[in-house]
Amino acid sequence: MAKGERSAGAGPDLDLQARIRARVAERRSGLATAAPGSTPPDGQPPGTPPERPRRPAGARRRPSWTPRLARALTFLLTVAVIVVTLRSFVVASYYIPSGSMEPTLHGCQHCEPDLVVVDKLSYRFGSVARSDVVVFDRPPLAPPEDKQLIKRVIGLPGETVSGHDGKVFIGVRALDEPYVNPACGGTGDFAAVVVPAGTYFVMGDNRCDSLDSRVFGVISDSSIVGRSVAVSWPFKHLRWL
Repeated sequence: MAKGERSAGAGPDLDLQARIRARVAERRSGLATAAPGSTPPDGQPPGTPPERPRRPAGARRRPSWTPRLARALTFLLTVAVIVVTLRSFVVASYYIPSGSMEPTLHGCQHCEPDLVVVDKLSYRFGSVARSDVVVFDRPPLAPPEDKQLIKRVIGLPGETVSGHDGKVFIGVRALDEPYVNPACGGTGDFAAVVVPAGTYFVMGDNRCDSLDSRVFGVISDSSIVGRSVAVSWPFKHLRWL
């Protein structure tokens, strides 16, 4: 009888031990999936990665100036390269140094002269035309005050230019020149000049006050900087040429 009671009482003990071993195995399995060296916070299942600390309300993110500075420097460098490229090869601006192009262009020593925009690119693809207002490097016989001069193209290569009876002639044909300063009463007489190949005969619109090809001779094609296309300053003189 006693032996049977011991056999009957051993059943609950074995069942309890089995549940304990299952619980231990489950706990070990959960700890194995957690990050090494980390302790799960209270209330989180084993293996859950810890949450990142949150920034307090109202706190501002510290700005990173290095990327912004790099972008700003890149932008300024790009603008500088564009400006230099445009000024060197495409357009430029020049102040009128004297009154030799009155009334088309205004310029004097004690006033606000016109600022002229010069197209440097057009003559790379096309030829110089009569009546173009061009900026060119100072010829050897011109006064040394200015490095560049601005005049109007009158005679083309191979033509014969002369002045008499108050007009300019190309061969035997008188030019119609509405741009000439009316205060001069036309153009003074000058001897006929044959314009050599690769050169141009230029004159100022203010025929009674202009040092031009009548004085320093023709200019070479290579000395021409570009064609004047507009007056950009002052605003009251703003216009296309």
